[in-house]
Amino acid sequence: MRRFNLMLNGSRLMMFPFYVCILVCVALLMVKFAMQLYTLCRNIIDIHYLDLITGVLTLVDFVLVAQMLILVAICGYLQFIQTPEQRAAMSDNWFNKINFVSLKLIVINSLVTISGIEVLKAFLGNSSGNEVEIKWSVIVFLAFSLAALIYAITEKLVVERE
Repeated sequence: MRRFNLMLNGSRLMMFPFYVCILVCVALLMVKFAMQLYTLCRNIIDIHYLDLITGVLTLVDFVLVAQMLILVAICGYLQFIQTPEQRAAMSDNWFNKINFVSLKLIVINSLVTISGIEVLKAFLGNSSGNEVEIKWSVIVFLAFSLAALIYAITEKLVVERE
C-alpha cells in the first residue's frame, strides 16, 4: 500500500509537461501578438479607423488568452506539482489565493470578454454584410454569458450554505 501511495503521489509530476506546453503556447501567442502589432504599426498611416480598432481588439484578445493560459498553468502547478511543504513556505504569496473556484471564474469571465470582443469585431467588420457571422457571434457570446451567470449564482449559493 505504501508503494501505491508513493506512486500515486509521484504521478502528480506527470502534469508538469502539460504546464510547460501551456507556457510554450503563451510564447507562440507572443509571436503572433508581435506580428499583429508590427502590421498595425507599419500600416498606421494608411489604415482605416475601423481596421485599427479591429487590430487593437485582436491584440486585446491575445492578451486575454495569454493571461488565461498563465493562470491555468500557475493554478495547476500550485495544486498538483508543489508539495504541501512548498505551499506552506509561500503562505504570504498571492499565488496561494488562487484556487480552482477563482480560476474557473477568471476563465469563464475571460471567455465572455473574448467572445464579446469577437462580436464587436464581427460587427465592425460587417461591411460585407455577413449577418450569419454576426448572429453566431452573438449566440456564442450569449451562451458564454449565460454559463458565467449560472456558474456565479451556483458558486454564491454554495458559499452561502457554508
